[in-house]
Amino acid sequence: MLPESPRPAVNPSDGPRLVVEMGGSNLVIRSTFDLDHADTDSLVSALNAANDADVDVVIDPASVRCDDAFASFTHPRPIDEPDFARPVGAEFAAVGMIRLAGEGTCWTVDVAGGRMCRTDVPHDVRFLGPEAWTPMIALCVTHDRLVALTADGRHVSERRARRGVGPDAPPRPLRVA
Repeated sequence: MLPESPRPAVNPSDGPRLVVEMGGSNLVIRSTFDLDHADTDSLVSALNAANDADVDVVIDPASVRCDDAFASFTHPRPIDEPDFARPVGAEFAAVGMIRLAGEGTCWTVDVAGGRMCRTDVPHDVRFLGPEAWTPMIALCVTHDRLVALTADGRHVSERRARRGVGPDAPPRPLRVA
C-alpha cells in the first residue's frame, strides 16, 4: 500500500477566479479575483464558444455585481440578419482585459477593474489614460450586439462587427444561376 500524499493547504486565493453559471438562458461569467493571463485566455475562449453556439454572455466584473434582471434579460435576435455573417470574436487585450469589435468602434473591457473604453481603433491599454475609461457594472455580448450597463445606470450599445468574407467565414449557400 502506498503512503498517502500530503494534501496542500487550501488558500482562499486558490479558489476559482472565474465562475460560470446560467442566468435565464444567458451564460454569466463572473470574476472573483483579479485575472491572470490564463484566466483571461479562458474568458476569451468561453465567450467565443458561447457566441458560436448562439448563447448570449453576460460578463460580471469582480469589483461590482450586476443584478439578476440584467444577467437574465433575453435579447431578441434581429430577423433581417444574413445567415452567413458571423460576429468578430473576442480577443485578448492584456491581463484581465478583453477586446471586442463593434461596427464603428473597438471596445476594450477591463474585467478585473469593472471598466470599459471605446475607441475608433484598437489601442495598447498601457496608453489609455484614466479619463478614457468608463466604469461599468456588466457587459452583455450577444450574437449581434454589445450592451454595457454603466455605473451611472446608462446602457451603452452597439452592433457587433461582422465577418462575412475571408478564410474563417462560414460557407455561403450555393445559388443556382
